[in-house]
Amino acid sequence: MLRITGLRKKFGAAEVLRGVDLAVGRGQVACLIGPSGSGKSTLLRCVNHLDKLDAGRVEVDGALVGYRESGGRLRELGDRAVARRRAEIGMVFQDFNLFEHMTVLRNVIEAPVGVRRLSKQDATARAREVIARVGLADKEDAYPRQLSGGQQQRIAIARALAMDPKLLLLDEPTSALDPELVGEVLAVVRDLAQAGQTMVVATHEIGFAREVADTVVFLDGGEIVESGPPSGVLDAPRRARTREFLERVL
Repeated sequence: MLRITGLRKKFGAAEVLRGVDLAVGRGQVACLIGPSGSGKSTLLRCVNHLDKLDAGRVEVDGALVGYRESGGRLRELGDRAVARRRAEIGMVFQDFNLFEHMTVLRNVIEAPVGVRRLSKQDATARAREVIARVGLADKEDAYPRQLSGGQQQRIAIARALAMDPKLLLLDEPTSALDPELVGEVLAVVRDLAQAGQTMVVATHEIGFAREVADTVVFLDGGEIVESGPPSGVLDAPRRARTREFLERVL
């Protein structure tokens, strides 16, 4: 479902991603772990073309994201074509990014109506389905300010699911939450994994990664230091840098 090849990204003189290669199969979950500044968030933003690549390529379900290939070279797509491809890739941010002036229901139907061109009736039915799926059917008329942080993040997940994405990206979905609210969000992500949703999740929750990931990817300094099943990377890491990181966070 996702194939990243030779991905490089700079911000000024700082090279944030240094030739990343990653493949995630359909229905699989990849968890990105690593210290702050290791490139996890930038990697996710490059996947849906919020950040433009400096080199390499990103393909989702066999199609390039953000570019077309012509004469052996990649040429950037126009905004409308990028938006069509991005509509197939759900994104959940650290800080929710809900529209404060809209109810929960309006937040969730906005993109299906505006981007997918669903009728309001169909979008509303889909929105109610995904809001119920994250356990908040009784909150559709509430505004974000009336919700806890955990509830807001669950609605952000519902909003992404309303677009029926082929791939779901979650960037540290619990980092802005109080500790007692983390579990309710992780439970939703766990249910999605069990249902076969393809996901790439940047997370500091090592126990969660051990439980849900098919592949754990340890990044440091913009490079993949080690990747593989949780039983390998988390329980028997091969690289000294991975062991050092895990000793600090476990």
